[in-house]
Amino acid sequence: MGKYANPLHHAMGNATAKIPEIPIWMLPDGAIARLGLGRIESDVVFSPDGQHAVVPSDIGVLWYDVSTMTPIDLWDTDRGYMSAVSFSPDGQRLATGDGDGLVKVWDVQHGVCIAQMERDEAEKPYHLVSRLVFSPDSQFLAVSSLRDYIVYVWNTETGQRVAKFHADTNYRWFPFLLRPIAFSPEGSLIACTMPDDSLFTHVNPEGTIRHPEHSSNYIAVWNIKTGEQLTCLTEHPDFVYSVTFSPCGKFLASGGRDGAVRIWSVANWELLHTFQHYGTERKKVFYSPEGVLYALEMSDEAWIVWDIASGERADRFLEEHSALHNSHVPKGTPFVLDSTTRSEFRKWTVEDSQPHLFSHLHIGVPFSLVFAPDGKTLVGGYGSAEEKVILWDITEPSAPLTCSNLPGRNYSVSVSLHGKIYATGRDDTTAKVWDIGNNDHLFATFTLPQHKNAEAAQKPPPVISTAAIAYKGNLLACGDSEGTLYLWNIQQQHTQRTFKAHSEWINFITFSPDEKKIVSITHYGPVSRMWDVESGEPIETFPEKTYAFAFSPCSALIALGKGKEILLWDINCRETLRSIPQPQDSWSPFALAFSPCGRYLASGAWWRRGLGIKKCPVRLWDVESGENIATFRGHSSDVQCLAFSPDGTILASGGYDGTILLWDLKPYL
Repeated sequence: MGKYANPLHHAMGNATAKIPEIPIWMLPDGAIARLGLGRIESDVVFSPDGQHAVVPSDIGVLWYDVSTMTPIDLWDTDRGYMSAVSFSPDGQRLATGDGDGLVKVWDVQHGVCIAQMERDEAEKPYHLVSRLVFSPDSQFLAVSSLRDYIVYVWNTETGQRVAKFHADTNYRWFPFLLRPIAFSPEGSLIACTMPDDSLFTHVNPEGTIRHPEHSSNYIAVWNIKTGEQLTCLTEHPDFVYSVTFSPCGKFLASGGRDGAVRIWSVANWELLHTFQHYGTERKKVFYSPEGVLYALEMSDEAWIVWDIASGERADRFLEEHSALHNSHVPKGTPFVLDSTTRSEFRKWTVEDSQPHLFSHLHIGVPFSLVFAPDGKTLVGGYGSAEEKVILWDITEPSAPLTCSNLPGRNYSVSVSLHGKIYATGRDDTTAKVWDIGNNDHLFATFTLPQHKNAEAAQKPPPVISTAAIAYKGNLLACGDSEGTLYLWNIQQQHTQRTFKAHSEWINFITFSPDEKKIVSITHYGPVSRMWDVESGEPIETFPEKTYAFAFSPCSALIALGKGKEILLWDINCRETLRSIPQPQDSWSPFALAFSPCGRYLASGAWWRRGLGIKKCPVRLWDVESGENIATFRGHSSDVQCLAFSPDGTILASGGYDGTILLWDLKPYL
C-alpha cells in the first residue's frame, strides 16, 4: 500500500505546475530517492465516478486525481511491471495484471487484495496480461494474454476459474496485438477476437503463428457456462479494435482499425449493418444505456464521438455511460491520453476543442547516467523515443527537473575533466555532441560518408549505430550498421581513421579514460574487441564473447560482463586477473561501473523469465577480493546503466522500468 489507505478521499499537488514535483513513495530498501514513475505499459483507466485515473506502470499501480492529473498514491509495488488495470462497473473493485501473468482483484475502498489468480504453468513464458474485463455484475473477470490465444474467466470473489477458452492450444501469435473482450449484459456470453482454426496450420516448430492473415480480425463468441463456441464472425477484413454487446443483448457491434463499424444479430449471428463512412481511423464502439450506438474515432489530431445511426457527431459526453474501456468517463469528465514522447498527459473536456497539457514523470528509459563533478547533479541520457537529457538535483530529489529536448536519439552523457557535461546522440546519418548547460550548444557533428558500394549492391546504405566522445583527444568515434568504425577529429574537422572493426551492427563503443583504447561490441553474438586508438590495431587477446564493459578510472582494468560471470581484465598485461561468478538472478550483467577510487565495481543484471525474480539486482563488488558486499533490489526490469557519485557514496542505477534509483553506499564502504 502507498501513502493513503483510500485514494478516493485524498488529493495533492499543483495542477498548474509546468514540471511536477517528484513524489518520494515506497522506496526500495537502501534507496534514498527515485526519479520517474515507471514506463506505462497500457492505457490509463478511470474510476466509474470519474474522479480518479489509474495508470499501470512498471513500478506499480499509480492513482491520479483527474482534476489536476497529479499522482496521489501507489499500489502493488512488490513486483511492479504492471501491464493492465480495469475497474469493475460498480467501482468497488480494481483488477490488475502484470508481465508475469499474475492477476489480482482489489477492494478499492480498503485498498486490499481480495483474490489472486495465475495462468497455468505451461503458459507462463508467454503470459503478459493484456486485457482485463469485468462482467456487468462485477462477479467475473475475463483475462487475455498478449502472446497467445487463451482467454480465462475467473470469479472475482473466490479466484476460482470459471472458464478457459482455447484451452487446447498453447500457440503464440506473432503480431502481439491487444484483443478486445466483451461480456453480454446478462453475463452468459463472452466475445473476443480469435483466429479461425485454419490459422493453426501455420504454426512453426516453436509454436508461433506468423501468418498475418486473419490473426486478429475474427470474433469468437462463447457460452461461458457450457464452454461452447457459438460462432466465429469473419466479416472484418482488418484488425478488430473493439467489441461490445447492446444493453438489450440482441446485438454485437465491433469497430475496426480500418474505421469500419459492424453490427451482428445475436439470435443468428447474421451481419446486419456495415458502416464505412466515418473515416479510416480506428474506432472504439459503445452503447448508451438507451441502446444508441456510438463510436469513438481516435487519431493523433483528434478524438471524435459519432452517433452511428444518425451519422452525426455527438457534441456532448454521455453522462450516464462509463463502460467505454480506457477512454470515456461520466459526468462530463475528460478523455485522457498519455503521450510519453512528450512527457505529458493530454486532457479533453466537453467545452474545450484543444487539450489541457499536464506534465508527468513517466519520463522513459535512461540509457546513460553521469554525475556532475560537484556531485549535486545527476545527468541522464534517454533512448530512441524520448529524445532528451535530464538534469536532476539530488540535493533536493523531490524538486522539478531540468530537461533538454534535443534532436536525434539514444543519448549517452559524459563529463569532461573540466566539468563540462556532454550529450552524444545520433540519427541515421549524423552523430552530434551537445554541450549541456551552455544553452545546449552544438559542440561537434559527424556525418556518415555515402557508401557507393551500398548503392551498387542495391541495398540500404549503412546508418550510424553508436557514438562516443574523447575530450582530450578531440575525437568523436562512430560505429555504423555494417561494422565500420570512424574516428572523427573534432578540432580539425576530418576523419582521422576509418577501419573495419566488425562485420555487422556495432552496438556500443567507449573510450578508456586515458583515451588510448576503445572497445566496440556488436549487436549480435555478441563480439567485443579492443583497439589501440593511435595505431588502429586490434588487441588480439581481448576476450571476444562479452556484451558489457566498464573501464577503471586509471585505465588499467576493464570489467567485462559475460553470461554467468564478470571478468576483470588487465589491459597492460593483456590477461584476465579474476573471474567473479554471478548468482543465477544476476546472470547477464549488462550494466557495469567502477567507483571513482577503483576499489569497487557495481553491476546490474537483465531480468530473466522463469526464475521468479521480482526485482533485478544491483550488486556492489570488492574488486580485489571479488566479494559481493551489497545487493540492492528496486528495478522491475533490466538495469540499463550505473554511475557513482564523485565521492563514491551514492550509486545511481537506471532501469528499463523507466526509473532512476539512488542507493546509499556509506554503510558498505
